[in-house]
Amino acid sequence: MSLTTSRLDFNAVSIFAVDDNNQALGLLEEILRGFRAGNTTVCASALAAQDLLATTRFDLLIIDADMPDEDGITLTQRIRSRPDQPNFTSPVVLASSHTPLERIRRARDAGVNVFIKKPIVPAVLLDRISWLARNTRPFVSAPAYCGPDRRFRKAPPPDGIEDRRAEGIALAATPDRALSQNDIDALFN
Repeated sequence: MSLTTSRLDFNAVSIFAVDDNNQALGLLEEILRGFRAGNTTVCASALAAQDLLATTRFDLLIIDADMPDEDGITLTQRIRSRPDQPNFTSPVVLASSHTPLERIRRARDAGVNVFIKKPIVPAVLLDRISWLARNTRPFVSAPAYCGPDRRFRKAPPPDGIEDRRAEGIALAATPDRALSQNDIDALFN
């Protein structure tokens, strides 16, 4: 994505979106059109998406987590497991209306860059895409994990300062609880 002064220019960005719900997919297309995305490709199932993802490079992937043929986490794992394919390092935004902590952890561990809660709010999606464009992280390719480097800092917090993940760690005590978008963001930041 190219940055012009303080605005994102979506005109030359190739975005791929997959969602088995035609209504949700249409809404996402409208949101992206509102962002003036010039090159958006959509697909109505993970199985149909596999061929396209194996042959065409996209700048951004937006994947529904709750598809019946293959869920978005599994699709992301498939993408991240194929370094020979064009979207191996493409940023992945995973969207789901079901947000328990364990699912978000699974998504993070599968190599998802950003997890957003459905229904998709245009301002939230734009904020997360902007964050991805401005805050690139190294891509890690190791036997146990492929995806964006999950570390933001390499050193522990200074003495007397609480670990910024303390809130997320406290949330782990109730893993079946549905998380808000702010709770989800705290786990990725």
